[in-house]
Amino acid sequence: MPYEIPPKPVISVIMANYNCEAFLASAIQSVLTQTTPALELILVDDGSSDRSVEIAQAIAEKDARLKVFSGTRYGGPAPVRNHALNQAKGDWIAIVDSDDLIRPDRLERMLNAAEDTGADILIDNLAVFQSDGPANIFTMFEGDLRDRPARIMESEYIKANMLYGRGSKLGYAKPLIRFSALEANSLRYNETMRIGEDYDLIVRLLSTGARMMSIPDVMYFYRKHGNSISHRLDAVALDALERTASEALRQPTPHAEVTAAHAARLKSIRRAVVFDKIVTALKRKDMVGAARLVGTDPSVLPLLRMPLMSRLQHRTGNPLTRPDVQLEAELAGLRALCEA
Repeated sequence: MPYEIPPKPVISVIMANYNCEAFLASAIQSVLTQTTPALELILVDDGSSDRSVEIAQAIAEKDARLKVFSGTRYGGPAPVRNHALNQAKGDWIAIVDSDDLIRPDRLERMLNAAEDTGADILIDNLAVFQSDGPANIFTMFEGDLRDRPARIMESEYIKANMLYGRGSKLGYAKPLIRFSALEANSLRYNETMRIGEDYDLIVRLLSTGARMMSIPDVMYFYRKHGNSISHRLDAVALDALERTASEALRQPTPHAEVTAAHAARLKSIRRAVVFDKIVTALKRKDMVGAARLVGTDPSVLPLLRMPLMSRLQHRTGNPLTRPDVQLEAELAGLRALCEA
């Protein structure tokens, strides 16, 4: 029996897609098999040249909760998500990428936690796995966040998003957001950004006084593969990150710790800009140019170990991250469920 869309969805799941035919059906099924049926899935395609739209439309014919929007090239996840937000009817917004997977009870548990704690933004732990490589899974949260629910203040969230920094990288989290908090402040994604758009939206939401909570449960599985764009830093992406970080620093705030956190993040981005230029110079075998760039910011030196460590990992086959056997088994079961 086909699923009918509820008159008033509690959760609107928005999914941006671009040429993800290999993983799209599984991602869609992981949403549509949630234990919370009162949802809608809004999939906006960004002008894919593969079979993505055909795959999505075939599923939508059997499940009216899936709405497919296609035929326009938006040029990145931020404008695509804004289009999805403009179609949403739910009280809550959930972000799921078109190549990822979520546990069947994820949205129900997140919704309950958000309502119990009065959160406007709620995030769960995230497991990263390599789709086309060894099944070594590691998680996003570090420290106390791995053990218990916590409130995340604005300055803490900013500090957890330093480029090439240590600790939790909360900008990778896929949040559940109270839609009224976005609407009350007329907030949407910054369409100049190709990466870091979730972080930027949440920081602006936190600056309005929104309450953010985390729960330690690992319920989102983030797939890394050859066509992923979210982990790629290049000159264009770094320029957008630097520009938005500079703008954030200029915004007035009564909290000195927020200002200090913005300044530290901007510094980390500028260091990443220098690092990107050094790597480019080294690829051109311009050793003199690379040395000069190091001289402009000696703090970049520790970053130069990263390409060496990556190459070592590739040659030896030994993961530099700690695998989680339990999560690997859970992922295998989830993939079997969604790909059946």
